[in-house]
Amino acid sequence: MKKICIDPGHGGAQPGAVYGGQQEKDATLQIGRKLARNLREIGYEVVMTRDNDATVSLRKRCDISNAANADAFISIHLNAAVNRTAHGAETWKWTKSKSPLAQNVQTELVAAIGAKDRGVKSTTTFYVLKHTRAAALVIECGFMSHNKERAKLFDDDYQEKIAAGIAKGILKAIPV
Repeated sequence: MKKICIDPGHGGAQPGAVYGGQQEKDATLQIGRKLARNLREIGYEVVMTRDNDATVSLRKRCDISNAANADAFISIHLNAAVNRTAHGAETWKWTKSKSPLAQNVQTELVAAIGAKDRGVKSTTTFYVLKHTRAAALVIECGFMSHNKERAKLFDDDYQEKIAAGIAKGILKAIPV
């Protein structure tokens, strides 16, 4: 059985982006739980780096994924920018990754939520991408700093669409 590690970004003492009285850590946990449910229904085994409002170090997040021998590590985040008009979804991968996971997830996420496609981006600086053995992604589902997009990101139905899109992308790249 394929195993997916879901990492709801931030948590506990680390709120992530905060706008309009809303904290990134709350939406990432809600989306992560919905994604976990969707993936279990498809037939994946799911491991969560956190399932409550806990502070979890970046090292611990990687250790959880590596100990589980996960096939994919999916870190859920919300973006923010000084330019309050910035919006859309983007997916980050490790520069040397050859996995189709990032592109499949980005394509299906954008299709599911109708957001601006900010594309797949590569980096060598994100700790969780560098230190997990699984195919790893950091998914920025939208912008906290964009008022209209933020309202959607905290909406239950929109979160369900995000989770469904990510799950569909995972399924295309890593069949059960």
